[in-house]
Amino acid sequence: MRIAIVDDEPEVCGVVRDYLTHILEKYWAEKAAQMEVEVFDSAESVLEVFEQRTYDLLILDIRMPGIGGMEAARRIRNQSSDVGIIFLTSSEEYLMEGYRVFADGYFLKTEGMDEEGFRAALARVLERREKAARVLKVQYNGQPLEILLNKIHYVDIAGGRLHIALAKHDLCLTRPYTYDWATEQLGHDPRFLECYHRVLVNMDVIERMDKESFVLINGAEIPISQRRRSGVRTSYMQYLLNK
Repeated sequence: MRIAIVDDEPEVCGVVRDYLTHILEKYWAEKAAQMEVEVFDSAESVLEVFEQRTYDLLILDIRMPGIGGMEAARRIRNQSSDVGIIFLTSSEEYLMEGYRVFADGYFLKTEGMDEEGFRAALARVLERREKAARVLKVQYNGQPLEILLNKIHYVDIAGGRLHIALAKHDLCLTRPYTYDWATEQLGHDPRFLECYHRVLVNMDVIERMDKESFVLINGAEIPISQRRRSGVRTSYMQYLLNK
């Protein structure tokens, strides 16, 4: 687990690192043993390396010289929707802004970090990172292939073959890869919803819901079955509320 702590006060970085280690060792000992922590004294310095390094969690001070933590979070969110973000600040002034960048937690330095709240924030981060790492394993052109589930937009049947629509290209697979196989593999993942006969859509890539279809972030339109429209709409709204 790779974590970046970003604060212009070295003593705060040390306290946060110790507290983070304590919480992980107490609740997630295996994650604590794998933890890698990098400390940055400015938002500019972490932004310089963010594209080249994969982080599971960023702990950001909001008020720093130069680029503040909130602006850094906005730029990071444009690159990654999965990385965890926890804010540290001495004021509640930016609380609502923190929610706009989908922060996992917001803690006041002056009051210390509430253990239950911090543990809950870490739990959200770990759950999302675990979800982002899930893969669908197939053989393609005789070679093993692992497809990240968060890259799958939808799955259906095309020309009698299993069609997997990805973010940038598509795959068509022959037996033993059938639609029934796909539903068995993906049916337990809460992101995937059967919205039409033999069509599974990834609800994380839905941009909007129209009367008769879902419109995805790449513009593709996925039909919603008239027979199951009410149930599909309810399932989608429930997913958004629990997300």
